[in-house]
Formats: sequence, structure tokens, C-alpha cells
Amino acid sequence: MPDAGRRDAACSITLTDGAATRTREAAPVDLTPVQELHRRCSLGSRALRYNAGKAQLSPAEWHQLSNPERGTTLVTTPAERTDHIIAMTNVMRTDQQGVGELAILVEDAWQARGLGTALAEHAAAVARREGHHTLAATVAVTNKPMLHVLQKLDATAVDTTGPVLDLRIPL
Repeated sequence: MPDAGRRDAACSITLTDGAATRTREAAPVDLTPVQELHRRCSLGSRALRYNAGKAQLSPAEWHQLSNPERGTTLVTTPAERTDHIIAMTNVMRTDQQGVGELAILVEDAWQARGLGTALAEHAAAVARREGHHTLAATVAVTNKPMLHVLQKLDATAVDTTGPVLDLRIPL
């Protein structure tokens, strides 16, 4: 996994099919390409990410996600098209000291290629760098791909009632 030590560094990720991507910290100016990412994602993918069929982020929501004081949002692009965002990863601060919240949205066409796993691993490195000892994730019980990704990071369920699981990943 690439070095997560530098806050401004881009991370190169090669997918299982050989495709090259770049992941970097999001900036306020990324709102438009992030909105385009949301439009390209199916209703099902957006519902699994947000536990609702959210069509896009409002400018206020994006401002919170891209504000470094609230946490870290990463955007991923194909290596050769840095203006085309294909994934968004969030490691946000919570009200619990040392616990960050993880969420990932990967464009449908880029799923099942190892990107989600690589982004989760990179997010764990980012969370460690930011002083977190645990990542929390809320995942729909029907989201088998994400549950599989988080299982690789030794996630354990802390609440298994209802249609979502509250998971914790020790760092």
C-alpha cells in the first residue's frame, strides 16, 4: 500500500485488472465531479452508501465532507483522467475520541476490481495517521461486497439489529 504519511500526496492504486488509479485528498472545487460520480452511480449503489437513495450531495454537505477539520475525504480518479472522479472515501471524525467513521462510494463500473478493498486499506492508514485507534462503519446487511471488504480489515459487529450493521475496525 502506498505511503499515507504525507497529507498532500496522491496514492497510486493498481486494480486487479491492471487499471491504474490515483487517490488524493478532496478539495472544495471537487464538488462538480463528485456530483457527476453520484449521477453515474446506480440508485442501489447510492442507497448502500447512504442508507437512502441520495441523488447527490448538497453544497453544504460537500463543504462539511471536504473540510479538513471534520475529517478526510479522498477522491479517486483513473490515473490518466484526473478530472473524472470514480470513487469517494470518507474518514470523518466522530464524537468519540480516537474513532473515525469510514464510508466509501465506488462508481458501478469500477466495482469488483479491488478498488473498494484498496480504498478501505488506505483509509485505515489515513485514520491511523490522524490518531484514530478505531474505524466505525454502518453497513446495510445486504451490502455483501462492503461487508467482505471490511471483514478483511477484521471488522466486528457491535450492533446487529435491524437492516444495518454497526461495525468497528481496530487500527
